Amino acid sequence: MARLEKTDWLDFALSELAEKGHDALKAQTLAAGLGVTRGSFYWHFEDLEAFKRDLIAHWTDRTTEELVRAVVREGDAQAQLVGLMARAFRSGASMERAVRAWATADDHVASLVAAVDWRRIRFAEQLLAALGVAEAEIGPRARMLYWASIGRLMMAHPEDQGLSEAEIVKLAALMQR
Repeated sequence: MARLEKTDWLDFALSELAEKGHDALKAQTLAAGLGVTRGSFYWHFEDLEAFKRDLIAHWTDRTTEELVRAVVREGDAQAQLVGLMARAFRSGASMERAVRAWATADDHVASLVAAVDWRRIRFAEQLLAALGVAEAEIGPRARMLYWASIGRLMMAHPEDQGLSEAEIVKLAALMQR
């Protein structure tokens, strides 16, 4: 077996988190799942706090930074807003729910997730500003969009709560008035 990289640990930990919850994020449990010793965990992570920080950073890159990069390629600000909303209102729930459940049980994780929340809201604010939304309206609208997208993910069957392309376009137009 090839030597594990830090990203191997992080990818596996995210999949375990989504499938089994934060109780599965123990060095011994993860090592057993990867077929290695617990020493490998400590080779890649100084301690549990470093692991948490790195795991949330990895989740952020996969769920936020990749999304931002994809949305920016959509074209003008209006197309970007529609693209952002389409992704936000059609995304899967398991990973987001698992991370947020973990954040309710761990203050350190909660502070890391809060920073991600604000990064996402700031991106929506940038798009609304580029569309000429009045400065006083940018923050409340961006927060409302974000809260709605997270709220949908917390519903019992979020996959049944998607919006059509036409509905997303209409909502995006409403947000920029």
